[in-house]
Amino acid sequence: MSWKRFQRVIWALLAVCAGGVFLMCMVSGRGYALVFGQVDDGTIAWTLISIFLLALVIWGDGAIVAFTRGWERAAALVFVLLVEGLLLLTVLFFSVYFYTNPTYYPIYDPAGEVGLVVRQECWLFKGWGQFYLPAGPCLLRSTGVTYEAKDCWPFSDGRHYEIEWSEESIVIHYDNGMGEWETRTVPLDK
Repeated sequence: MSWKRFQRVIWALLAVCAGGVFLMCMVSGRGYALVFGQVDDGTIAWTLISIFLLALVIWGDGAIVAFTRGWERAAALVFVLLVEGLLLLTVLFFSVYFYTNPTYYPIYDPAGEVGLVVRQECWLFKGWGQFYLPAGPCLLRSTGVTYEAKDCWPFSDGRHYEIEWSEESIVIHYDNGMGEWETRTVPLDK
């Protein structure tokens, strides 16, 4: 593959990733969340950013191969690959360590439709989340109502919460993990 063709492929990959991250930011900036099963817009954006950075690294490695010869090429590639490997391992360690595992749970209204979606996250024995209203097949509208729990996940098994449905709001009573029940009210602004 020639250097010009290699550059075109890298530029196209960078443009697709940058455009995707921009679109994810536009969607989440308007109070919506894009969710495909358990994959949300945050995960998609971080994946695109990772691909963007890896494409830049590959572009730099390709430049070393294209513009150096002999022992200089070998020395430069060994040094650059060692530094890139160390940086990649550091980023992977912190990404895995601080990953909060966002999980989405649908809650069905009395008519059997998905009336509310709960996003649950946890890290170091603390759980928290936010309530969303369905806004389309893969789109959720943020309500701004959040909750916290300690050492439990009240919405994952369906036993640690109760819901009261009305025309104006949804009232959620949940176990916060400390033996107390808390209440959150989600307004239904349609």
